[in-house]
Amino acid sequence: MKPSFTFLVFLFCFFLSVQSVAQRSNIPGSSELLRMSLEQAQAYALENNYDLINSATDVEIARKMVKQNTAIGLPQINAGVDYLDYLVIPTQMIPNFFTQPPNPSELIPVKFGATYNMSLKSTLTQLLYSGQYLVGLQTAKAYLETSKQKNLKDKVDVRDLIADIYFRLLVVDEGIKILDSTYMVVSKLVEEIRKSYKVGILEDIEVDQAELNRSNLWATLTYTKNQRTLVYANLKFIIGLKDNQELELTDNLNYFLAQVNPNELLNQQFDYQSNIDYKLLKKADYLTLMQYKLSKTTYQPTLSGFLGASTSAQRNTWSFFNSKEVWYPTVNFGISLQIPIWSSGGRKYAVDQARLNVEKTKVTDEKMRVGLELQVATVRTEFNNAYTIYKNKEKGFETALRIYEKTMEKYQQGMVGSTDLNQRYQQFLSANSDYMQSIYALLSQKIKLSKLLEKF
Repeated sequence: MKPSFTFLVFLFCFFLSVQSVAQRSNIPGSSELLRMSLEQAQAYALENNYDLINSATDVEIARKMVKQNTAIGLPQINAGVDYLDYLVIPTQMIPNFFTQPPNPSELIPVKFGATYNMSLKSTLTQLLYSGQYLVGLQTAKAYLETSKQKNLKDKVDVRDLIADIYFRLLVVDEGIKILDSTYMVVSKLVEEIRKSYKVGILEDIEVDQAELNRSNLWATLTYTKNQRTLVYANLKFIIGLKDNQELELTDNLNYFLAQVNPNELLNQQFDYQSNIDYKLLKKADYLTLMQYKLSKTTYQPTLSGFLGASTSAQRNTWSFFNSKEVWYPTVNFGISLQIPIWSSGGRKYAVDQARLNVEKTKVTDEKMRVGLELQVATVRTEFNNAYTIYKNKEKGFETALRIYEKTMEKYQQGMVGSTDLNQRYQQFLSANSDYMQSIYALLSQKIKLSKLLEKF
């Protein structure tokens, strides 16, 4: 029987899929490339950063804690089974009323009870009133809100940390580009100097100086690339990328530098009450206040009700599962009132401690307010200085580059010596390093100031 056309097509597709899988599996060290802007990297970290995962778990734990505390005030049902086997039935001493005449002053031993005893019981309890329960429930909810605020702060911290490392990596990459292009120019110059030396135009010291410049530049370039590897690995770790995932940055320094608005940042009004650190402090203050209220509830009574049911059986033979045998039920209910009367000062001292902690929060609040005002003023000054230095270093780098290029042209024309060229070369490298550092310092200060001024 000939195979059908559909079956042949299926075999062909299956063969292709197997080949594709085999080819992919044979690729050694295959990795996934992710192209990310800064915003994409920050969004990815919200789901994959290790600390943020734990922070989100803390919020979930706080939610479960609220439910746990809520359950304390809801009906509670417990059941149990008691089994007792008397290897020796206990003996009781009772007055002798069995003789004639009775002799009550005489005690005679009598054994009461059955060898095998079993009871089944269940109890329903309901908390009717407890000040500790009510305030404790409010405290648990306050703890949940604090956990949420802490999670928000963790997200902001990770967001800004990623931005800082992202900027640092871009600065390093830009520095490597400049060093790479400079190294190519210097290498070309070295070859030209060698040719001139061979024809007797230049001395060997000129060749040695050029070789030394290229060697130093190569060492600087190698060091910078190694630094880039460390910064890149740190950024991957903070974002939450795996070992087989590679990262490519899609934003550039010009994009971020264009977003720097000194006038806006320097003149924006600061509201300490909208600051995320201050808001987190207020959440902690509220928790301290709840602890104070909770300590005062120890003076209040606790009222609860209960309903119990049990059944028991006594046997001289082990026949508890015999339905014809009798079980003896018992049902009861009641109310329990616990009234605290005297604790030898224990409750009072606990309340005093909680009250003093509340007093401490007032001082802490004032300290943070003053500290935030000072911090904003300090960071504004540092940002303004960083911006001024950046503009100065930008001009200095452009000037140093022009001077170096003109000096190199003159050197190639024999108008200046190697000493002048070497001085201009060192000047150019120093200007380049200062310019790159000024860019990073400016963007880093912008992160700090924006976070302080941001309203939450």
